Amino acid sequence: MLAECLSGDNWRVIEAEDGEAGFDLVLQHRPQAVVCDIRIPKRNGFKVCQMIREHPELARTRLIIHTCSRFPNDRTTALNFGADDYLMKPATPGELIASLSMTRGADTPTSARDASLQLHEELPRVTQLRFWGVRGSIPTPGVETVYYGGNTACVELRVGEQIIILDAGSGMRTLGTNLALEFAGRELKLTVLVSHTHWDHIQGFPFFAPAYNPKNSVRILGYSGAVHSLRGALFEQMQSAFFPVALNDMSSRIMFEELNDMRFELGPVSVDSFFANHPGICLSYRINTPAGSIVYLTDHEPYERLERETQKAEAKHAPLGITYARALDEKVIAHIRHADILIIDSQYDAAEYPTRLRWGHTCVDDAVDLALRADIKHLFLFHHDPGHGDEKISEMVNHARSIVSNARKDLRVDAAREGLEIVLTMDKVIPGADIQGTEPLTEC
Repeated sequence: MLAECLSGDNWRVIEAEDGEAGFDLVLQHRPQAVVCDIRIPKRNGFKVCQMIREHPELARTRLIIHTCSRFPNDRTTALNFGADDYLMKPATPGELIASLSMTRGADTPTSARDASLQLHEELPRVTQLRFWGVRGSIPTPGVETVYYGGNTACVELRVGEQIIILDAGSGMRTLGTNLALEFAGRELKLTVLVSHTHWDHIQGFPFFAPAYNPKNSVRILGYSGAVHSLRGALFEQMQSAFFPVALNDMSSRIMFEELNDMRFELGPVSVDSFFANHPGICLSYRINTPAGSIVYLTDHEPYERLERETQKAEAKHAPLGITYARALDEKVIAHIRHADILIIDSQYDAAEYPTRLRWGHTCVDDAVDLALRADIKHLFLFHHDPGHGDEKISEMVNHARSIVSNARKDLRVDAAREGLEIVLTMDKVIPGADIQGTEPLTEC
């Protein structure tokens, strides 16, 4: 659509489906202007801006970020990396043409591939999920957080012999201690999927015991952040000013892989990644196993609620903005649809959310709404606010269940808590148990 509009204004438009191809085309054609989204595969928009601005022959190229991100921090980051303008979708053709006119004197996603797994007898029939850290923002130990736990985000998946770790928050320390005991004397191969490099999602890695064993290998996958590379973020937090042991001193084989493709394979598991609505670059992961699908959608702010609250706060009326925001939420729903388990950011209640607008998190009402619209089987409220004790989280669970009851839908709702285990089989979900063995699950 944008290409058509611009062609009518006598621009010649060259389109690219990702950041890497786009930058190659910029080098090849030396265009007068580049219009770029932030959340694009292979090189995000921040990196494209940085690379263009660092190239001496592209100094006069006009850079326009055209994005759905409403976060002020993203705007500041884009401008710091050299963007000349920052237009929020749905920008009108007139706005874009006006911005481009200062130069003189979109979205084409890769074709979808079949996401279904061809199940064979030799594939692992069981998937185990364990919560090691469920908190957001900062660890919160204390008597008020004993039941649900106070460690930040870390979830373990086992698919047959394969171990996949989702995020490296402070819960990773306890996970590492348990893995070191379980695999004592044996080689351990681990895959870590990092949603983003905000501190509460990586702060446990320096304390991860298996990373100090030379027998082990740790493969870390994620997307390049707004400022640092994936490796750079983990390297920086272990600099001598912050930590006594450097990343390079870890004796295991640590391999960093920045994702290029939004879909990739991990043995018998296929993973679909998706850009969440959070300041910077943040990914959701849909992990499709032979026993079922699990979506890890942490740190996400639903678009329609954000747009409505923004208009309310700023006394604006923009029906087109609401329509566009609703369409973006539909893309999120398509990503999570029919998942067996949805682990989703539910940091606030509806009363708290307006005071935390554009912080990049979800209120529990919207988490339930997305799950209902996507026909999820089991919803886990996740990324609990550091100010919420056990009693508050239980109240939020009861509120979420009442929404489901009023909707007359078949959706199970629980709050994620440390030590909780869920087991999926190719036939059904079966009860798990707490790792500590203190309280078995009655049903799953």
